[in-house]
Amino acid sequence: MSVKEIKSATLYKEYAVEIPYQEINGIIDKKINEIQPTVSIPGFRKGKAPISIVRKKYEDNIISEAIERLVQDKTKNLLDEKNLKPFIQPRVDLKKFEKNQPIEVEIKINLEPEIKLKDFKKIDLTNYEINLDKQIIDKNYKEFLNNQKKYTPITNSREIKKSDRVILNLSSENEDVPDFLKSQKNLPLIINSELQILPNLGSKLLSKKLKKGDKDKFGLDISKSIKSDKEFIADFDIEIVEIEESAPFKVDKEFLEKNGLKNEEELKNNLEISLKSQYENGIKQIEKKQLMDVLDKEHQFDLPQGIVDQEFSDIWHRIEHAKKDNKLDDDDKKLTDDKLKKRYEKISKRRVKLSILLQFIAKEQKISVDEKELTNGMMAYASQYPGQEKQIIEYFKKNPSAIETVRGPILEEKVINSVISSSNIVKKKITKTEYENLEKKTFDVSKD
Repeated sequence: MSVKEIKSATLYKEYAVEIPYQEINGIIDKKINEIQPTVSIPGFRKGKAPISIVRKKYEDNIISEAIERLVQDKTKNLLDEKNLKPFIQPRVDLKKFEKNQPIEVEIKINLEPEIKLKDFKKIDLTNYEINLDKQIIDKNYKEFLNNQKKYTPITNSREIKKSDRVILNLSSENEDVPDFLKSQKNLPLIINSELQILPNLGSKLLSKKLKKGDKDKFGLDISKSIKSDKEFIADFDIEIVEIEESAPFKVDKEFLEKNGLKNEEELKNNLEISLKSQYENGIKQIEKKQLMDVLDKEHQFDLPQGIVDQEFSDIWHRIEHAKKDNKLDDDDKKLTDDKLKKRYEKISKRRVKLSILLQFIAKEQKISVDEKELTNGMMAYASQYPGQEKQIIEYFKKNPSAIETVRGPILEEKVINSVISSSNIVKKKITKTEYENLEKKTFDVSKD
């Protein structure tokens, strides 16, 4: 076996390895000899077929297993020879394989960083408690009532108003129009809503001063529907089936029964609980971000460059797709490509650093996820997809690696709780305004 180092970076090594084909032959011969006594081949008694014939019949089936075993052995030998301590399983890429020719592979190794943990008792963290007074709770209830839209058909013949909801039929014979847009019957459309099936459709209906029963033709931009960067106007036939006007909303018996409520007081209590829960969840995210900032600041260690590069590559791939689909975050749109790359290179390093750090803390403190926690986590995950719970659980059983999507967040939460329980906690009560300012400051992306 010949070994050549082709890349060396911080806690990262890449090697080009060439393995003589004779070594593959040796493994294949051994496997053929093992199965030969059990093989039945026409013209020969069971186990009596010549080795050459058995090899010809089964060699292709054995080669992939032989290569995998050989590469595993060579990777282990390489680690031992170079005295390398991998942080994660080395990645092996088969670069060249031809029968009776040397096998060429690349072995990529991320090495384990040296980490010295901060004494968590010396870490100061803030535990926030928000004060929601009666005025805020009452305002939230009024906003809920105002957001309940109720519409009733108009009784007179009049033009569409900005506050109306119209029921319309929409069709187009343009071949470029997607199928879901070519024919829509009894489509509800709130005129002043920002969420419309086609851009500015509500304002166009309003400008035409249409009434119930009217029919008209419109040129509408379908560029977003066909994912085009340029405006694409298609002709549509539109018929106004019904015009409905906004009606004052009241908490009546029908509404209460529909939502399983005894009375309006129960509705108010539920909304208050929901409001407090929203703020508590928000506070939990703020406290987690502040903890991660502290851990990031208090621990300095080298990062395996291979993992950092892969993390950035994955993120940048998503960014490029977002740019193509015009779905970049508003803050990202303001940056040049160079500045955008610098931002996400920094984010990649932080993500990798905190991930490694949390894994190290879990190892040091012997924190793990037991079977019961994992089962509960899978059930909770599956419950997010009503009607598909059984299929999702079966998928986890057949794909053990997928379980990490459940195990990871559970382990992270246990590590975070462990660190918090060991830290110096300062309790602080805050108002709604203070919470909003704190949230804005904590998640200010312009600092990244």
